[in-house]
Amino acid sequence: MDRGDVLSGAAFTAVLRSAIAFLVVLVAVGWAAVAYMNRSLMAELGAEVRSRWEILAADHAAQGSDHVIATIRTLPRLDASGGRALAIFDALGRPLAGNVATRPAGQGLRVGPLDHAIPPPDGEAADFVYYSGDLGGRQLIVGQRLDLLYRGRALILRTLALAGVAIVLSMLALGYHLSRRSLGRLREIETALEKAAAGDIAARISDSGGATQIDRVARQMNRHLDRLSRLMTTTRDTAAAVAHDLRSPLGRAFLALGRARERIETGQDAQAEIEDVQTELGQMRGLFDAYLQLARIEAGTDAAPVRPVDLGALLDDLAETYALVAEDAGQSLRYRRDAAVHCEVMGDSALLQQMIVNLLQNAVTHGGAGARIDLCLDRDGGGVRLCIADTGPGIPEAAREAVFEPFRRLDPSRGKPGSGLGLALVRAIAERHGAAIELRDNAPGLQIEITFPPPETPVSDRGE
Repeated sequence: MDRGDVLSGAAFTAVLRSAIAFLVVLVAVGWAAVAYMNRSLMAELGAEVRSRWEILAADHAAQGSDHVIATIRTLPRLDASGGRALAIFDALGRPLAGNVATRPAGQGLRVGPLDHAIPPPDGEAADFVYYSGDLGGRQLIVGQRLDLLYRGRALILRTLALAGVAIVLSMLALGYHLSRRSLGRLREIETALEKAAAGDIAARISDSGGATQIDRVARQMNRHLDRLSRLMTTTRDTAAAVAHDLRSPLGRAFLALGRARERIETGQDAQAEIEDVQTELGQMRGLFDAYLQLARIEAGTDAAPVRPVDLGALLDDLAETYALVAEDAGQSLRYRRDAAVHCEVMGDSALLQQMIVNLLQNAVTHGGAGARIDLCLDRDGGGVRLCIADTGPGIPEAAREAVFEPFRRLDPSRGKPGSGLGLALVRAIAERHGAAIELRDNAPGLQIEITFPPPETPVSDRGE
């Protein structure tokens, strides 16, 4: 796996940006912390040196200058490290006592270097916070070296720097791991798509059960690959079915044309053979027209104006017609509908009529001699329910979904008449009208139930 690909991955890039943002925040927080510490300690040290100066000033007022000078001379025994500054100068600036050799300019609370008798350790600043004030014509200096402040500031900066480096390195390591893992999944997805593009319809992406975005995308792509596999299988089966269904009429038409040619060459009438050719070509044209209509309905390119359709009146006419068709086939048709119940749906009356005709024709064709066909229409809540049942051989439960596929027949030999598009057109028309279609066992036979939504629901919004 190329390291460059890992470093350019979304996970590593996101973590890198987060690390940069973290460093910016860390610098800002560190600066604020140091500034706050400076202000706080300077205020405390300033208050402390001012307090010590006032104590000595009180001693001066109570016991005189000699006592203060004597007190200052004890400082070397009290502070051997040189962290404190304490000195008193006469009016001419000459030191009388203390560890500061040169009198600083100005009075009040100040920050800066002092000419201290004990130099600071190597690498540390010689700055003091000190208070300078007049004491009976003399100048008293009380100060505190700032090395503690500087050491604390350096400690904070080092701690923040070490913590920042450790956290950023940990973040980058985690980002590298996540990016490498994501890249592995993406490579797996890429491989599966390449296999699918090469024609391997069984190629799938392994499901790790994770909840990351890539895992969810992988599962969604597997669903699309499943659908693609079904479509490819259906297309292959459809092509084979069309070739099979066209082979016989094409062969018969070819033979009829041969006979017609022989008759014409011998001076005989070839009208009957030409009519046979026209019949076969008409069957093929009907097959193509039915498939093109199915494609237009599924694509929604034949959209007709949506109007209220009285399904009861439509069924009354078709039931009367197919009662005679069933009787000619040695069957019986029983029609049941409550005339007082208004069964209106929104849709295309021509498509709805074709759907019902296909269902009735299927029942007559596959019901067999002596079969009984039941046709009923009633209300189902706010919608309308259409039911067609027969006592024929029925459809096995395992094949009930497959019969809706174009050119799918239960007869493998395809010896019975029909194109295998009847139920496919029925489902396409039902879905166009937002209706639900369900196949059930009629014990014996098959029951088909179509439920239409309430007519006030727009057809384009149904079934979404």
